[in-house]
Parts: sequence; structure tokens; C-alpha cells
Amino acid sequence: MTRRPHAVTIVDVAREAGVSKSSAARVLAGRGSASQATQQRVHAAAQRLGYRPNALAKAMISGSSNTIAVMIPDVASPFFSAVVRGASDAAHAAGFEVLLGNTDNDRDVQARSIEVLREKQVDGFVIAPVFEDEPVSVRSLVDDDIPVVLLDRRMPALADVPLVSVDHSSAARMAVEHLLALGHRRIAIVTEAADSLDALRAQDPTVLRPSHQRLLGYADALAAHGIERDPALIIPSAYDADAASRAVADALGRVPFTALLCTDSVLTLGAYRHVASAGIDVPDAFSFIGIDDQEWTTLVRPSITVVDQPRYRLGAATMNMLIAQIRDVAEVPTNLVLDAELIARASTSAPR
Repeated sequence: MTRRPHAVTIVDVAREAGVSKSSAARVLAGRGSASQATQQRVHAAAQRLGYRPNALAKAMISGSSNTIAVMIPDVASPFFSAVVRGASDAAHAAGFEVLLGNTDNDRDVQARSIEVLREKQVDGFVIAPVFEDEPVSVRSLVDDDIPVVLLDRRMPALADVPLVSVDHSSAARMAVEHLLALGHRRIAIVTEAADSLDALRAQDPTVLRPSHQRLLGYADALAAHGIERDPALIIPSAYDADAASRAVADALGRVPFTALLCTDSVLTLGAYRHVASAGIDVPDAFSFIGIDDQEWTTLVRPSITVVDQPRYRLGAATMNMLIAQIRDVAEVPTNLVLDAELIARASTSAPR
């Protein structure tokens, strides 16, 4: 088995340069005083030996590691991958590196990741948190004055933590308004939100899950046009493409509708899989609209109408808010809400 090479330490550099460990440490850290000759010997020795400073030790001395943790539920998600790109670009522009954590929407994974990243002395956290009644791991960061900005979602126990999000309710309203303007009245929605609308309306909308906010936006748009909501048109699905495909297949066998709204990229993909495999003619059979633009939505025929979230800008804005908090350069807002955009394509038309 190949042995790992010995990491060069300050002790090695001091011995090579013929100086004390403390003198070598001061020269390499750029602190204190040392003669020109000592500095030259130490730097020459460090270069010969290939010395690399320990990042954790530097962070403990300086109080900054120039690293930021970004924690998301799923790195494979097209939505979150675009968000991470925006966050990473903003971090690099400000001189920070990013450590990425994938929580799989698991509270235990999230807690372990936070513990490990705290030990690495990261300067702050961007977190799309796992939904739980008592988010102890995230709360501990805030209580210990570690900078945190929430991404995309928060919950009641984190209501005081800064958040950057998209206006999820408005995104759904925008989709429904588009369908209503085309003449649709029987509009179905595929959603993972299982709570009753009355229960959702009793809560602060800013602490609801994005799926819940979108369901409220759907209902509000119908109500604003005097259209009575039909509970049968709310098609429940787990957050899974295959589940969404099965849910749409089941709904088509039991309830008539002229338009179908899918509330995120995963459900949109799953619903369209059934549409394509069943040979359903969109928009002749029904109009089809999703939330989140994806590459495939422009490749299929007809191309898919979507309400697009500003994913890259969401990531960049979240990172910039966190960096402002880390550097204490300005008062950090507690809430920043970005607008979505309707992209009308061929999958939506007037009811046939």
C-alpha cells in the first residue's frame, strides 16, 4: 500500500532554515519582527520543502477561513444546481471558496454536516433547511452568532433568520392567470402540499414551504376571478417524478380538466413523462404549464410554457447577503423576495 507522504510542518521549515520554530512561524504568518536575512532563509526553506500552510490553523489565528458552507437538499436538482452556481460565482468574486453539503432533506444528515463544517471554521452558512418543528442544528448556529442566511425556505422556528427567496405564491398566481386569460376554468394542479388550504391560511405565509405557498397562490388566483375551487382538481403527489407521473395518470381517469399546472421542476418532469408516454396531444387535450425552466422544456414538441424562477440570481443574492453579514459592511435585511417570470410557449392555448 502506498504511504501518504509526510506533510511539511513549520518545524521542518525551521530546522531547514536554522531558526527557531517561533521565528519560522512569525515569518510565515507575516507577524512580528525578524531580520531580512532570517526572512529570506525561512521563505527559501519553505519553498525548497514545498511547505503549505495549514488552512485550519490560519483560520484560528486570523479569525477567518475565507470559506462559506452552502447546504442544499439535492445537488442533482436542476433548480439547486443553478442556485449553487450563482452562489459560488458571488463567493469567488468576493474572495471566498465554497464547501458544498447535500442534506437529502434529512435532519440527521444536516446536523452532522453542520457540525463538521463548524469544525472547519467556515465563515458562514447558506442553508436551504430541512423542514422540522425544532431545527436545532441551524438554530445553534444563529444562537452562537455564526452568520447564516436561509435559501428559498424558512420555518416558524427560524422566522428571525435572514431569508432570500422567490415569491412562490406569486409564481403560481402568474401561471393560473395565464391560463385564465386563455379561457381555462378547469385548472388542475399537481402538488406535494397535503395540508388543507384553511390550515395554510392561518399561518404566516413567509414560513410556509414553497409548495404550500404555491398552492395558496393557485387558490387565490381562482378566487380573484370568482371561480369556485374544485378539490378534485388538486392532485397530490410525493416529491418524486415517478410519483407525479402516476398521480397524473390516475387524475386523468377520474376528473376532467382543460389545463394542468405542475408546481416545480421534479413534478413537471414526472407529469410530462406520462403525457409523452400516453401519447396525449398537448395542448389539444389540455394545456400544460410548469414551474422552473429546464433544458428539456424547449427540446420537446410542443415546447413547454413555464414560470421560471431566477435561480442563478437567487444563489448570488443569498451569498451576497451572507458576505455582507460576515463583513459587517451594512445592515442585513431580514427578507429579500425575488420575482418569477412567465415564459409562454406552445404547450398552452385556449381550451379546444
